Amino acid sequence: MKILQPDWVTHDDKSIFSIDIHPNGDKFATGGQGNDSGRVVIWNLKPVINEEAEKDKNVPRILCQMDNHLACVNCVRWSGNGQMLASCADDRLIMIWKKSAGGGMGSFGSTVKFAEHWRCAATLRGHAGDVLDLAWSPADVFIASCSVDNTVIIWDAKEFPQILQVMKGHTGLVKGVTWDPVGKFIASQSDDKTLKIWKTHDFSLYKTITEPFEECGGTTHILRLSWSPDGQYLVSAHAMNGGGPTAQIIERDGWKCDKDFVGHRKAVTCVRFHNSIMKRTAPKTNKSQQYCCLAVGARDKSLSVWLTALQRPLVVIHDLFQDSILDLSWSHNGYILLACSGDGKVSCLQFSAEELGTPLSEDEKNSLYQRMYGKDRITDLALIEPGKELIIENPYLFKAMQEKLTAPTLIPQSAAPATPAKAPEPGPSVFHPAISQDSPPQRKIMKQIETKTADGKRRITPMFIPLNDDVGEPAVGSSGNGQFSSSTASKSSIITVEKADEPVPSTSRSSSNVVDQDDIDKLTEDTVKLDIRLTKCANQPPTTAVFPPDPPEDPKQKAPIQTMDTGPPPVTGKATPLPKTTLRVHGNYRVQVQNDSIKTGFGVLCKVIGHLITLPKDDKKIWETLIGSPVVCVSLSKKTVLCCSLDGSIRFLDIHTGAPILPAMSLTSPAVHCCFSPNSNLGAVLTENCTLRVWDLQEQCVFLSGTCRDIVTNSYPSVMHLSDQGVPFIILANGSSFTYSKKLESWLITNSADPIMRHGLFGSRIGLTPRNIKAYPLSTIQSFGPSASKLNPMAFLENSNKAWQTPAMLSFIQNQIKITENINSPDEFRFWHTMLGFQLATHGTEEKVRQILDGLFGTAYRIDGEIMGFTKATLIRDILDQLKTQPKWQRIYTEYDDQLKMRSGMMPPDDVPEVPSPLVLPGEGEEEDEEADGDAKMDTAAP
Repeated sequence: MKILQPDWVTHDDKSIFSIDIHPNGDKFATGGQGNDSGRVVIWNLKPVINEEAEKDKNVPRILCQMDNHLACVNCVRWSGNGQMLASCADDRLIMIWKKSAGGGMGSFGSTVKFAEHWRCAATLRGHAGDVLDLAWSPADVFIASCSVDNTVIIWDAKEFPQILQVMKGHTGLVKGVTWDPVGKFIASQSDDKTLKIWKTHDFSLYKTITEPFEECGGTTHILRLSWSPDGQYLVSAHAMNGGGPTAQIIERDGWKCDKDFVGHRKAVTCVRFHNSIMKRTAPKTNKSQQYCCLAVGARDKSLSVWLTALQRPLVVIHDLFQDSILDLSWSHNGYILLACSGDGKVSCLQFSAEELGTPLSEDEKNSLYQRMYGKDRITDLALIEPGKELIIENPYLFKAMQEKLTAPTLIPQSAAPATPAKAPEPGPSVFHPAISQDSPPQRKIMKQIETKTADGKRRITPMFIPLNDDVGEPAVGSSGNGQFSSSTASKSSIITVEKADEPVPSTSRSSSNVVDQDDIDKLTEDTVKLDIRLTKCANQPPTTAVFPPDPPEDPKQKAPIQTMDTGPPPVTGKATPLPKTTLRVHGNYRVQVQNDSIKTGFGVLCKVIGHLITLPKDDKKIWETLIGSPVVCVSLSKKTVLCCSLDGSIRFLDIHTGAPILPAMSLTSPAVHCCFSPNSNLGAVLTENCTLRVWDLQEQCVFLSGTCRDIVTNSYPSVMHLSDQGVPFIILANGSSFTYSKKLESWLITNSADPIMRHGLFGSRIGLTPRNIKAYPLSTIQSFGPSASKLNPMAFLENSNKAWQTPAMLSFIQNQIKITENINSPDEFRFWHTMLGFQLATHGTEEKVRQILDGLFGTAYRIDGEIMGFTKATLIRDILDQLKTQPKWQRIYTEYDDQLKMRSGMMPPDDVPEVPSPLVLPGEGEEEDEEADGDAKMDTAAP
């Protein structure tokens, strides 16, 4: 051991009250009195321990000096990561310092330039008196301060200067504070002759210890207590035993106070454990020992160093200073001990590995924590029993656990309409115990077209309502059943057109008659957004409507008319020509289809006319084309018109000019559905004989060719949609829905009468959020099925305690994840991972939680690979964020959180060595040889 006392480490001969070594071991900070102010100095440690560096003028001694405090600085403490330095003073302030780029200047008016520049990043104001001591929590989440105002304040280190808690209970000046390294407790010591243990899960008082301090008479300026790095022992300052001053050992197990460090002749002022757990081979037995190292300073100007494996101190140094020792600091992984005194001096003690032992590696320390607490390095979780209080071991989880766990929502709440919808009409209801039964708010249809015939009858042109909720996007699909896509205006109205000459047609479809341009001009692009309401019919026994109409939002207003004309319902699965005159509108473009408009010697021609709506009352015809077979279905996009004819031919026309984009193509049977992708790059057709084709209009090639025979055995397609990625969705008349995976060459089930699917849709929020086919295709498609709405609400309640419910929901969610991955829906992919975390947090088992998380981690040590645009770390974090709100998952959360942090930026750790024997206390271990230097011994007293 060597003792060094650099005379150049000084505060201009003023008192130094605190000292702390940086975690990196290359610098240290001192705090104390300056010239007419408090002073904080950051020193270079290398010149202190290296004589050559001390003599080298190019090696700076002072790295930075801060004179911002208005009164004497009482404590300085580095954060665990070394990025922040906290200082407190008699000016009632706490300052948080952070390093800035470049060097720094001295105090105001000084020309001295320092090697480093540290700026005050935050000033914490909350104490009503001098602040005497500071302590950072594990992981630097909080910082605790104590003051002569008898309080301890917990500050949120993530959101300075926010106060998390003010702990009141002491009746005297609070002079010392320290965190349990396990994160379960915080301890404070006061002049009121008590040491108090506080719980970190709510910062309430847990234990008050008074016995060792009852005989204490005089006071000290500070009472710096310390917790052992293994969390097993708390050592206090200024206790008494048999009339002599001691450093009291308080065991975590039962808070027993039957051992202490004795020998100092005056009150103990500060104690400080080495940050590492040490190990060595016992000299006589050659057995491996684990122990902690502690330094004790007192008012008798002497310093002692103890190993908990020995009965006596390792070394004692008398009269090290001319005044009381006020603070101590160990290098984090080294053998250096710094001490400061009220006489303004600093001493450095250099030990060797033979003297102190070897620090445990991180893996060995993890193994020790695992054995002691069941958790690597941080926590142990004792599962709570009914009626007992659960103590949160990890203090950072306290905030999260105060928040009520709620099911995640697919669509952000800010995007949902603020006004709730009116109560639905009697009929099948959707029920969820945690969700209101009110239907989600939806926009009412703002404009419809009404025509009056010569006989006085009113005819309402039916409107096709797309699944899209995006301006200018094409409809989901259209079949030849008299529907058309229309815009909506800002005011609710019905356009009335007088028709004196045309008789009422006798066709089974409602006729979309020619409308006056003065009325059509009101259908402009700024009103394209439509609601998701549509009633489909079939000319066969009635089936449940896939798109039930919503009630009007205002009961005083007349309900918007959505149904078709009376008469025989159309056959959705059979291609039949459109009415003689049919309109389609998209943005500023209106396309009119006139079947049987021209009779020739070769047959009847169909006319297709394109109009551009530029200004009010200005509807300009821009193109016209002829088709030699009646049109059975037509669809528009912002670029293209798709016309499908009865003879099986299809045509892609430019919506601006009417010119063909692709040559006319023939399919084996006429189309019953056609649609575009929202971005207008893809077009799809579904025919009577179940042929499905998707074309890439930009590349002018086929994108997908298949059949849907596998899914229409018991029903027929009712609606078709195509995503931007070319993924088709088909909803059948019975409510089932499917999507096609090109990679798997199979139809994926998105909705069916399967009990697991029914339970999953019913137990989640599907159908109760605004629909958005472009952003959330899977959930929007699933919301149209009758499975959830037909389920009896009482069935859910009756089965709420059934054992099958949780595994069924997990199976449903995991299947949803796989579907979203196949259809390339990233927002839904992440949402269902979050929903998986919610389900695991509320009803999962430890085995299932570990299975899911281990599956995401995989075997690789780095998890920066992406899935659907998200890193695996992001998905794991989403699940962990759900788990952290439930106290029962605290241990697993911390375990996987640590693993996530390690694997996200570190290489795999080395093999974990065998765990040595437990720690031992003074009097319990091997006794050192009696030949030890007599000058290094202290007088000892029995406990």
